[in-house]
Amino acid sequence: MNNNMERFKDRVAIVTGAAEGMGKQVSLDLAKEGATVVVSDIQEDGLKRVEMEITKNGGSCLAVVCDMASPQQVGNLIQSAVDSFGKIDILVNNAGVLITGTIEQTTDDIIDKTLDVNVKGVLYAIRSVTPIMKKRKYGRIVNVASITGKNGDSTTVFAYGASKGGVISLTRSTARQLGPYGITANAVAPHAVLTRMISYWDESKKKSMADKIPLRRLGTVEDISNLIRFLVSDESSFITGETVNINGGYYMD
Repeated sequence: MNNNMERFKDRVAIVTGAAEGMGKQVSLDLAKEGATVVVSDIQEDGLKRVEMEITKNGGSCLAVVCDMASPQQVGNLIQSAVDSFGKIDILVNNAGVLITGTIEQTTDDIIDKTLDVNVKGVLYAIRSVTPIMKKRKYGRIVNVASITGKNGDSTTVFAYGASKGGVISLTRSTARQLGPYGITANAVAPHAVLTRMISYWDESKKKSMADKIPLRRLGTVEDISNLIRFLVSDESSFITGETVNINGGYYMD
């Protein structure tokens, strides 16, 4: 076994939104590299499948159904991880909702749902893991933002871009406050990644978007997992407060 396969040996990681897409891939890859992974989602069936796949391959995994909009459920998620494994080293805040629509179609319920999951859920999780990580003077936090948090979007409800902009800002605040305790906090800003979230794109839309990307392709969940795993590894120990674009060069800043 090469060293990279044990990069996360003895690390305990929580990944939210882990039943499918980017969260699932990150969970599987962390487990392959030795991490004990606590996976959470509102989709119980998908979550169980991820847990079974990890354990079948010899990994250690705990599945916890959790609605990130509920501070009580988030607190239970964090406590379940500590009760089972004694610590939390890594937190990947991947859970999120994306709803398409215009400004006029953005109802109060849509605003509440978007902000409750995309912003409050991230806040709840970070708040809950902070004393645990501070006590051990170690932690890696990665929040999944979006290109829309930097330049807005014309297809999703405008609360979505606002929520992801909030994630970028709270990542910086977290990095400033927790840095003295050996805890890093970073975000990733994907765009045009092949997951269910862009299932509303038809093939023509996908091709048109790929043509606008300098690398001439859409992103994959493996692309995102590679970046997130770097940011939660000790190889990135001097990087904090950053939001890393990952979009094939479509948006650069």
